[in-house]
Parts: sequence; structure tokens; C-alpha cells
Amino acid sequence: MALNWINYLCFIVGYVNVVSFTVITAIVLKRNPKEKLNWIFALSFFFLAIAYALLPTGAFVYTETNPTTMVNLTRIYAFFLFVALAILMLSALAINYSTVFILKWYIWLPIVIVIATLGGLIFATDIISAVPGPNPDIKTKPLFIYSYYPLSLIVALLIYIYFIRAYKLTTDENLKTSLKFFLAGLSICLFSIIPNILSNALADIWENAQALNGLEFIFVLIGTTVLLGGFLLKSRRKVIESFQQQLQKVTTN
Repeated sequence: MALNWINYLCFIVGYVNVVSFTVITAIVLKRNPKEKLNWIFALSFFFLAIAYALLPTGAFVYTETNPTTMVNLTRIYAFFLFVALAILMLSALAINYSTVFILKWYIWLPIVIVIATLGGLIFATDIISAVPGPNPDIKTKPLFIYSYYPLSLIVALLIYIYFIRAYKLTTDENLKTSLKFFLAGLSICLFSIIPNILSNALADIWENAQALNGLEFIFVLIGTTVLLGGFLLKSRRKVIESFQQQLQKVTTN
């Protein structure tokens, strides 16, 4: 199998993201390992790290006669990516309304049901496949495209909305700076969804549609680098706790 530039770009981006998300996980937990919200927040980045560790591996373990391993890694990557987004959404809700709020059954149960349903769709149906041959191309069927992408986009937008709310409510300038980095990085990462969708939608009519995935990986790399930059700011403040302290002042006034 001949690997192309997109495979190597995917490999570089994937493992740079693994490092970035692992560092973010460590930073969040180090600030206050006793805080439940820190663990929830860190868990989202931990799942992102695993997802991006799996993403570039598929093309390098692909064989022309049996593409099953690559397909399964792609399935796990897609599932873990959605789980990470769902947990990050819970973190955004907890930052705004408290950890107790997200532990209420009518908050977490619908999210668990959506994750379980999407997991069944990803692993139990033939919506992601690869035809044996020299080209390690993943084929995604319309059912996957029109279920996974809209759900992921909705969750990502909710994350964005609630972090914007936190940004508007806080009066801490250090915290505002960290949130600017976070929101900027998240915006760039969200924009990467567009070339991803186009690469799948145009695959049947454009021979080089896969090149759009290269653009996707570049956006993701820039976005995660900006995210990491926000967490590496030389502020000694405990970001999550500061969120809650500031928002409690606003909501109680």
C-alpha cells in the first residue's frame, strides 16, 4: 500500500494532538485533583487524546486483503471523539450551573442514551467500511454522515454557547484571557468540520476529494495549538474554580 501525504499529515497532526490533550489533562488535574469538575473536564481531553492516537494508525496497519483493523480503529476514533465532546458539554454546563446540576438524571440520562445509540450505530451497522485494494480509503455511508455529523455539531455548538456565557459573566481578566484562547481554538476546530463533510459528500464525483482532509487536519492542528496556549498561560489561578466563583457571584446578585 502506498501512503500519501494526507496519511503522513494525519499522523503528525494526530500525535501532536495527543501530546496537547495529554498536557491539558495533566494541567487541569494538577490545579485541584480533589475537584470533581476538574476530573470531568480532564476526562474530555483524555478521550480526545485517545481518539487522536487512533486516528492516524489505521492507514499504517492497513492491508489490501483485510482492511478490518483500519475500519475498526476509525469506528473507535469516531465514537471516542463524540464521547469527548459530550463530556466537554457536561463540563460547560457544570461551569455555568454547578457539578450538582449535571448529575441530575434528566441531564445525564439523555446524553447517555444518545451516546449508547450512536455507539450502536457506529459498531453494529455497516456505515463505515473500506473496500479491499491498494487504496486505504474509508467509505462512509449517508446514514453515518446524516446522523453523526449533525449530532456532533449540535454538541459542539452547545459547548461553544456555554463557554461564551461563562466568558460574558466572568469579571476576572486572567480568566477572560484564558477563555479567549479556548474559544478561538474551539472555533478553528469547529471550522475543520466543513472540509471533512465536503470530502465525504464529494467523494463520488471528485477524485481528489480526500485532499480536503488535509485542510481539515491543518485546521485541527492550529485549533488545538491555540487551545493548549490558553492552558499554558502563566496565570496561577485555578481556572475551573475561578469560573465557579465568578459565576456564583453573578447568579446570586
